[in-house]
Amino acid sequence: MEPTYISAFKGIGNNAMYVANNGNIYEHSGGTIAWRNNNPGNMRYYPFARKHGAIGIGGGATSELPGFAIFPDKNTGWNAMIDLLASNIYQKLTIDEAINKYAPPEENNVEAYLKSVEKQTGFSRTTPMNNLSKDNLLSLAKAMRTHESSKFGKIRLVPKNEKYIWVIAGDDKVRPEHEALDGNVRSWYDSPRPGEEYGCRCHAESVD
Repeated sequence: MEPTYISAFKGIGNNAMYVANNGNIYEHSGGTIAWRNNNPGNMRYYPFARKHGAIGIGGGATSELPGFAIFPDKNTGWNAMIDLLASNIYQKLTIDEAINKYAPPEENNVEAYLKSVEKQTGFSRTTPMNNLSKDNLLSLAKAMRTHESSKFGKIRLVPKNEKYIWVIAGDDKVRPEHEALDGNVRSWYDSPRPGEEYGCRCHAESVD
């Protein structure tokens, strides 16, 4: 029986760490970010993702963007992506505008993205999103999922005795209680964990 994940956070590198309802912690490593985070559309950890089932924030954060959302399972992540494309925000756009919004040019090769979607679906980039039927919208989402990629990695149960080093962001925005943990060697099973609390920019480093 597969574990049920109830919360998640960023591990070492961009690995995703999941806390199961039985208290065990599982690490998803390798593969793509989309696979590690159960996030086939690589949605960011915005309020929309949180309202649609995201249980944690993963890697990929920038000075202006939050990290990628981590979902408890791939179906939850997939349904969140579908709901986002079906939302009023996206339905007012053309496919071209939707892709530019979803995968902004400062992070993506939008032209390559659009060509990939056009080739897979046969839809013109000038097609209004609200002209797509439910099945067409599903086809668009599948094409986007394929472009975003979802190569499998591996999952392992994290041993109770495995340790990491807590490292702070190193500026005046660090929470005092987290600053006190800087450099400490801790167990993954001890709470809090770096990046687990919303807005925390601390991270974990390997003890080795």
